[in-house]
Amino acid sequence: MYKKVYTLISSFFILLGMSVSSCDGHNDGNILFMDDFSGDSSIPDTSVWELCKHANNAWSQHFKYVKGYENVKVEDGVLKLKASKEDGVYKNGGIRTKTGFPCNTRLEVRARLTKLVKGGFPAIWQMPINAPVWPRGGEVDLMEWVQGTPYDIYQTVHTYYINGDYGSSGVTNPNRPTNFDVTQYHVYAADRTEEAVIFYIDGVETWRYENQNLPSEEMQFPFCEYLYDIILNFSLGGELNGNPTWPGEIDDNDLPGELWIDWVKVTKI
Repeated sequence: MYKKVYTLISSFFILLGMSVSSCDGHNDGNILFMDDFSGDSSIPDTSVWELCKHANNAWSQHFKYVKGYENVKVEDGVLKLKASKEDGVYKNGGIRTKTGFPCNTRLEVRARLTKLVKGGFPAIWQMPINAPVWPRGGEVDLMEWVQGTPYDIYQTVHTYYINGDYGSSGVTNPNRPTNFDVTQYHVYAADRTEEAVIFYIDGVETWRYENQNLPSEEMQFPFCEYLYDIILNFSLGGELNGNPTWPGEIDDNDLPGELWIDWVKVTKI
């Protein structure tokens, strides 16, 4: 097993002494952050990661009854995030980094689902830190899956320019892979640069959202204005405030399901 050593440098963590190849061959000198979940603890490193919290929205409503790490564990070098129903209540599993990462970086995550869960909403994504109210600071979704389109993977950006005050759908890859098997390991990645947010699956570019260089009040490209954290979660949908959510109705027979994360890496580009 690799020995993980974290050092705090300019608001992000750099891992020393590791050699894990990226999808485009970045060398170790460009790695700003790496976690391969190979430590001895059964929970993620609490100096780096924290549990996702409950809020009244579709992805985080079912963190309400999660009391600790019961739906998050590290086992056999893999981070396992569980969506479940226990004692009559639904529970999500999710963590996020305590700090963020700058522009001109690539986030890569090697992950798979253990099974398809109707009403499940697994996601790998990034949000800006200390930004104005969503979606003014932007959002980058490297991977989202829902049962309504079981052979698609969504890679999406949200901005105020796209969503306005009330929209929620964002702009997603118009040419998504067909017959995609999310239960196999894939490397999901996104570059945030001054020119574009560029998405990849298994090292192949899937699409890009370009900077149109509009006046700042348009909020078309806020992706270099803030540090962005990393969020990994397997959430459940169902209803929210009496209304259906995008993941749809939950099928209890499919539970539990898990999102497995092999490794997470951030590199300079």
